[in-house]
Amino acid sequence: MARPIPLLMLAEKEGNEDKREFFDLVKGVTHTINFPELVGKRCLGVGIPGWLFIIDLEGNMNLSSFISFYWKPGKKKFIRVTRDGAYSDVTWHDGQFYGVNFRGSIVIFDFREGLEPTSGKIIRGVLPAEYIRGKQLYIVHSVGELFVITRDGIFNNPRTITNSYGVKQFVVYKVDVDTEHYEKVDDLGNRSLFLGYSASLSVEQYGCKANHIYFTDDCFSAFYFHERGGRKDMGVYNLFDNTIESHYTDESCHKFSPPIWIFNAPFSI
Repeated sequence: MARPIPLLMLAEKEGNEDKREFFDLVKGVTHTINFPELVGKRCLGVGIPGWLFIIDLEGNMNLSSFISFYWKPGKKKFIRVTRDGAYSDVTWHDGQFYGVNFRGSIVIFDFREGLEPTSGKIIRGVLPAEYIRGKQLYIVHSVGELFVITRDGIFNNPRTITNSYGVKQFVVYKVDVDTEHYEKVDDLGNRSLFLGYSASLSVEQYGCKANHIYFTDDCFSAFYFHERGGRKDMGVYNLFDNTIESHYTDESCHKFSPPIWIFNAPFSI
């Protein structure tokens, strides 16, 4: 079944915080609905249709549904599955959990038989250090293939932040988990990737530009120090010629709750 094209949930607006706007990439229209539950919250799009992770200023987290708000998991703490460093991105596909850390290592856990993993695999150092140093990493499972994507233009030292921060290049690698090898990929066929401070997903759907990466600004360590906050570093990256164009041209900035992708509309479209 085809995955719906994500919507761009725009940043919280000063003076109109209880409403959120959702931009439809295909139709080029913006929908506005009341969402007082999201006021003052940072939202993270997840790959499960209709759900968001919500974080407040104190770091309290909830899993929120567009249909019924504020479901709290029964666990009182996270379960540590590996001590192999901090993870840059994680994804879930067909009962299996995939993660990539900032060292370029990949972890895979199989949850297809229940709430506890029945098997696991760690592939250390899949990508050479020089390919990933100073980069943001994403992981995407698509049509039986596993991809790791690097993004440059990420700065973590606030003293070096200038208006020039931002992506110049994405690089896509296809990873063979059996042989633990990778190859650089320049052509994704009809697929498009959606990356940012959300789940990383592949979409093959009319209305999306094939072999393009749709991305949002997820460099919090950089844009938090900008007066207006994040939204500067987002657009559509063409893997054929390495050019970037806009997908949303109006202003939508916020230091704590910038625009993100969501993967199911909270209204009829």
